Amino acid sequence: MQKFKVRTGCEIAGQWRMSGETISLTAKQASELAPPFGDVVSPVNPERGSGDAGFNGSKRRKRQVSQ
Repeated sequence: MQKFKVRTGCEIAGQWRMSGETISLTAKQASELAPPFGDVVSPVNPERGSGDAGFNGSKRRKRQVSQ
């Protein structure tokens, strides 16, 4: 399941959604709602650095394990 942000308030997957709300949809559910076919939801990109403990690539390779 991917995260999407609702651009237009409407009923999605049997529930009313407000504009700006973040929801999870399967690829099949999102196929007709997301661009290029629809303009109801837009994909949410994960924040940069959220999965690497705040280190950039060079620091991540050099970090030491605490002993």
